[in-house]
Amino acid sequence: MQTVEKWATRSDAWTPDDDTRLAELVLHHIRTGSTQLKAFEEAATLLGRTAAACGYRWNGVIRKHYQSEIDAAKQERKTQQVQADTSTTGKPSQPEISASMLEVISFLQTFDEQYQKLKAYVTQIEQEKQLLAERVESLEAQLHTQGKAFDQPFTPEQLEEDSRTLFAIMERARKLLGDNRPAGT
Repeated sequence: MQTVEKWATRSDAWTPDDDTRLAELVLHHIRTGSTQLKAFEEAATLLGRTAAACGYRWNGVIRKHYQSEIDAAKQERKTQQVQADTSTTGKPSQPEISASMLEVISFLQTFDEQYQKLKAYVTQIEQEKQLLAERVESLEAQLHTQGKAFDQPFTPEQLEEDSRTLFAIMERARKLLGDNRPAGT
């Protein structure tokens, strides 16, 4: 029971006043175009907590109760930017490129480089394919030419010479096996 009481009565628990002060700081930073991280750092100093604890409290508990105020603060920031741009130049200027836009541009540049490399690789493979297709065609022509040579009938002289060679081989085999009979008997 002692542990339960310890947790229930924490001395560093968030109070409604702490929540309100944190919310006001974050909304102020949103209105002025600053980041929430800077708001958390400022709140940490003001509330005696870490910036991480302030961020966790804002994102986990407080934020959902202030959605309309967040939207209004963002709208106010946009209005102030347009007014400031109009007052200095007489016409509205383009909004500054945000970090996320720079990331998109970087991604697209990297993507284009990879696309160009792949395109070159595909071209190389297509050239190799063409060379291999030509080689296959050449080999098929050679095979066809050599096949015609085998289709031609043997001359009587070729048959006689092949027969003599065959009988000589048979005679050697018979001698090796130890049979002394002549090959034709």
